[in-house]
Amino acid sequence: MAILRNKKLNAKRGICLNKDICAFAGLNSGDPVDVIAEDNGTVTIRRHSPKCRFCGDNVNAKNVMGIDVCPSCAKRLAKEVGANAE
Repeated sequence: MAILRNKKLNAKRGICLNKDICAFAGLNSGDPVDVIAEDNGTVTIRRHSPKCRFCGDNVNAKNVMGIDVCPSCAKRLAKEVGANAE
């Protein structure tokens, strides 16, 4: 089953998702979402899943200071920052 709603963009090109759509998708106020725009004009909104900004790992990535990063890239970053801090 799916829910379909016709929505218009507001003056700032935003939309407001209806409460029933959010409930159906399991989204709550403040939940992060990904907005994907395809070449064919399709726009998809889905629950955000952390994905490492550097290597693309989406299994172990965590959000640190607003950046999604996996443990191995975090170690590499710490090593690089530590080497340059001296």
